[in-house]
Amino acid sequence: MRVFILVSHGFTTSKIKDFYKAGRLDIAIHSIIHAFFISNGLRKDVEFNLLLYGPPKPPKRIKIVSNLETPWSKKDVGSLIRIALWKYEKGKKEVLKGVYVDSKGLEEVLEEYKDFKIFILDKSGKNVEEVKMEKNSVFVLGDFLGLEKEHFETAKKYGEIISLGNTIYFTSQCITILNYIYDKFFGCEYWDTSFKFKVNF
Repeated sequence: MRVFILVSHGFTTSKIKDFYKAGRLDIAIHSIIHAFFISNGLRKDVEFNLLLYGPPKPPKRIKIVSNLETPWSKKDVGSLIRIALWKYEKGKKEVLKGVYVDSKGLEEVLEEYKDFKIFILDKSGKNVEEVKMEKNSVFVLGDFLGLEKEHFETAKKYGEIISLGNTIYFTSQCITILNYIYDKFFGCEYWDTSFKFKVNF
């Protein structure tokens, strides 16, 4: 199982009109796409924890677990986030198939994965090429502002700091690179979704 934890400044309300202006939730959308989707396939072994620390009522955690029945597509992950927050406001916790929402912060989420190998992405860390992945690995990432100091210090108590080198990549690109490295160690299991996109010429 590969797990991604994205600590985001995204807003914690379902009343989102512009994802870019809502704490750069567009970054979260791209990151979710890169975590789960490959060409004509959906990865089977991924969990994604989106931790929202923006207004009005942080924190909120949207947890997405690989599930072929999740009503989403690469084209409309934004609606998934909006609906998840709306249903949570209505009192639901399992808001969609494979999608859960609660008010847990980073430390509580890391506690859930304390038996996993936890890696924190930061340019000060050990080069990822020198790191041995484990089958159950967690990757903690920040958004466009990086990890706030308090979150970085919290994460350090649980895991190892690793780096993708001197180049600063987008968060979604970091996830793609990490998936590539993890795939080299453990392979890539996925559901074939090509049947959804067949085109007759």
